[in-house]
Amino acid sequence: MGEWPLWALVGACAVAGQSAKFVLYSAVARRAEPSALFQGYGAPSLPAAVLACLLTLVTIQRGWASSEASFALVLAVVAVHDTVKLRLAATRQREIVHAIVTTEPAAGPLRRRVAGYLDPMSHHPAHVLAGLVFGVLFAVATAPGAR
Repeated sequence: MGEWPLWALVGACAVAGQSAKFVLYSAVARRAEPSALFQGYGAPSLPAAVLACLLTLVTIQRGWASSEASFALVLAVVAVHDTVKLRLAATRQREIVHAIVTTEPAAGPLRRRVAGYLDPMSHHPAHVLAGLVFGVLFAVATAPGAR
C-alpha cells in the first residue's frame, strides 16, 4: 500500500474487518446483513482487530523498544481484557434477569420481551481472537516495506 500514514492503515483495517464481518454474516444468513457493518461485536471483533493492527504496525515501523509500541501494547491488552470481561459480566446479568422473570408468575408478556434481550450483544473470546489475528495479518500485509 505504499507509504500510507499509520492512521490510514489502521482505518483501512477497520473497514476491511467490518467488510469481512458483513460478508461472513450475510453468507451465514443467506441474505444481506447490513447491520453487521455497524456493530463492534461479532467475528472479527472490531476493537481487537484495530488495536492488534496498530500494535503490529507500530512494532514494524518503530520496534519493540519504542515508547509508541509500549503504549499500543498497553492499550491493546487493556481493551481486549475489558472486552472479554464485559462479555462475562453481561452474560451473568442476562442469566439472572431471565431466571427472575421466568420464575415470577405475574411476569406475563414481560417474558417475551426478556427473550429478546438474551441475544448476546457482546464479544465472545473467539471473536476477539479472530479480531486479533485479522489485525495482525492485515498489518503485516499492508505495512510499508512488508513482503
